[in-house]
Amino acid sequence: MKGIVTLLLLSVSIISSAQNKHSDNVEIDERLKEVYEIKYLTSLQIQNPVLLQRWSYYLDNSFYIVDFPKEKGNPNYPIIEVADLSKINILLLEQKNELTRDFNKTVKYKIKGTNKILVYYSGKEFNQKFNEFLGRGYD
Repeated sequence: MKGIVTLLLLSVSIISSAQNKHSDNVEIDERLKEVYEIKYLTSLQIQNPVLLQRWSYYLDNSFYIVDFPKEKGNPNYPIIEVADLSKINILLLEQKNELTRDFNKTVKYKIKGTNKILVYYSGKEFNQKFNEFLGRGYD
């Protein structure tokens, strides 16, 4: 009986240690601090590091920007304002412009004053990319 209790305590200790080690590795991206309170982000480092990692990945990998060919005229996409194309904080942009995404298809927005289009990956495609990033491939 003592052996079972010892094994159980050792297993819990190893699992806790592994979770703590994993959470220590997830740093808070500075752009997240523009959207969420630091206290909340700090608690995520311990309580839900995968969510924090997902948001950090999302900031750079949930969308892409393309030029819309001028010869095709003006696209009929919703228009959004982006202050600096080289420093897009997609979470902040979503918050300010009420952007929406679709799980099954790409969603496009025209960037005001440019011939550029912000294209969201579908939610399904983003999830696949994130799982590949984590090394969790599904065949």
